[in-house]
Amino acid sequence: MHGNLFRWLLFCAVVSSFCQFARADIVIDWNRIAADVLAADLVEQHPGQASRTMAMTNLAIYDAFQLSAAAGKPFYDYTGEIAPVFGAVSRDAAAAQAAYTVLSSNYPALEPTLAVDLADSLDNIPDGPDKVAGTQLGASIGSSIVARRAGDGYDADVQFVPSGDVGRWEPDLLNPDQEAWGPVWGDVRPFSIQSGDQFTAPPIPALTSPEYAQAFNEVKDKGALQNSSRTDEETEIGLFWAYDRFGLGTPMRLFNQVLQAVADQQGNTADENAELFARATVAMVDAGIVSWTSKYDYDFWRPISAIRRADEDGNPLTEIDPDWVPLGSPGDDPNSSTDDFTPPFPTYVSGHATFGGALFSTLADFYGTDDVAFTLTSEELPGVERSFTSFSQAMEENGRSRVYLGVHFFFDDLEGQVLGSDVAEYIANRPFVARIPEPASVALSALASLFGFAALRSRGSA
Repeated sequence: MHGNLFRWLLFCAVVSSFCQFARADIVIDWNRIAADVLAADLVEQHPGQASRTMAMTNLAIYDAFQLSAAAGKPFYDYTGEIAPVFGAVSRDAAAAQAAYTVLSSNYPALEPTLAVDLADSLDNIPDGPDKVAGTQLGASIGSSIVARRAGDGYDADVQFVPSGDVGRWEPDLLNPDQEAWGPVWGDVRPFSIQSGDQFTAPPIPALTSPEYAQAFNEVKDKGALQNSSRTDEETEIGLFWAYDRFGLGTPMRLFNQVLQAVADQQGNTADENAELFARATVAMVDAGIVSWTSKYDYDFWRPISAIRRADEDGNPLTEIDPDWVPLGSPGDDPNSSTDDFTPPFPTYVSGHATFGGALFSTLADFYGTDDVAFTLTSEELPGVERSFTSFSQAMEENGRSRVYLGVHFFFDDLEGQVLGSDVAEYIANRPFVARIPEPASVALSALASLFGFAALRSRGSA
């Protein structure tokens, strides 16, 4: 089944590439390509690698824009690393080549398709020395970013062993072979913040508390597959924002599509998009690291475990239902609920809500106001549109959707939004440069000081 899906996605990606390059915006073009890569990948289709890839890709594009300009200020310091370039540099060639270099390194199995996309992209740029210089610059930037992120902990393979204790995470009771994903993702080296525990969520309400019982009873009702008071619109909201199932590229693909939609509807320039996408994806990847730190620090059970084991929680305000089934994250078959599921990691805080908090807070900061109207679509529900009058409205709906699916408590959602927003605010209030020296840059800077060479920046052309 996955093989057929893979071939279909590759076909769609190739076909779409011939259409999308009619656009003049190289940032949107390569974000569409990157989003399709997330869906086509068969090896690491999880929110961690997806968020890491999107940040690396968009930093490559952003730094290509910055280094192609006379007074550009890139995210990374390339002093002593990138060979001097004299004369004009094609900004778009540099951006395309940089994005390709990152994506083909992270997903080598998809390199043939990415090579076609790169060729199509470069075909739209007039030949000349500035194009050659741009591709050389872009390759250097992409390779540098890949080297900087090597050894950041993204590929650590640690198996999480559930304790079986009351209130602790266990595999989805409807999918008992499920293995926990990301027990050490919180240890991945962030891009901009200092560490995964720089921002922390408050303690979860005690199992015996009225606050916990309130959250328990709400999700037991609103998130149930059967006999729920959930409205048709609430069901639509739950499904619209899901993107958990294999083949949709994780919620990170949805959030990238949100960026594309808002940028298009607001009429952004390519320069604006380069900055917006870089800032938003860096905020999201770091917010994800914070979220997964919280998930495994608290190791809290999902609603399905809580409800089916409520006789163990010591709370007189909760009642066991041993047959309770959530609406669930949609599975591979959109016409059946038999393969719907609860995501394979602890519940507190919601990764969806944390990513969304970072995304929509970045958007509000970028546009200088929360009050921006926009409309979104979802591949979970083709043909359905949802419109919003503000970024905070969309942020709230995204987080709330997880309660309607029955996979999160409301405190998972609310505290996740706060964490994501805090990360975005921290990044927005500081110069947009790497906060932690990357190993590659430390070594190369040392060499630069020894041998006394430095890279030159040249004036760019689109």
